[in-house]
Amino acid sequence: MTQHLRRVGVLQAAKMFGMLCFFLGVVFAGIFFLMSSVMPAGSWSGMAGGLGMGMLIFMPLFYAAFGFVFGAIYAWLYNLVAGWVGGLELDLE
Repeated sequence: MTQHLRRVGVLQAAKMFGMLCFFLGVVFAGIFFLMSSVMPAGSWSGMAGGLGMGMLIFMPLFYAAFGFVFGAIYAWLYNLVAGWVGGLELDLE
């Protein structure tokens, strides 16, 4: 049975995108912190100090905030465009 997804809850989509991006930020922050801690002195070693620790906190929050905002924008745009073209087609059982 084929169904059409005609509308997405903007706030719910924003929360989902925000949380997904938060977890991506945690992964990326960990990778950047590990990279900065093994860099040889003089190249990127300034990151290993306070900035590296700050990235562990700031990066996931930054990703989450932007994920929330852009999730809301994408959901709103989806709802707008789905009104014109009918939305995504889902095959449900």
